[in-house]
Amino acid sequence: MLLNALGTRVGALALSLALAGPAAAQAITIAGVARSVSLMRDMAAYCPEVIPAEAKRFENAFLAVGRQSFGQAAFDAALAAELPRREQEVRAAGAPAWCASQRANQIGLGDTQIFR
Repeated sequence: MLLNALGTRVGALALSLALAGPAAAQAITIAGVARSVSLMRDMAAYCPEVIPAEAKRFENAFLAVGRQSFGQAAFDAALAAELPRREQEVRAAGAPAWCASQRANQIGLGDTQIFR
């Protein structure tokens, strides 16, 4: 039951990400799911207001969706390419500013449960 509830929340979050802003006409892609994994991973690592266990649950759910949807080898390759890009993004903005921006984005999407 818990996995189904989490899957439903992740599905709703993925849908809201896909429909947010001018990207509404775009399909969910392997790169987009990899970005979702890296986002949750780095929010847990760099943002003190994030509850690491909650972010990890979302990370794992996105990881499972990516591997099931695109194949494990292809998704893992996309994720391996994405992780350094996300790290550079965090470094360029500075962790405090990056975290504030991500918090605002997540709250705007209705995802408040990963914050303290």
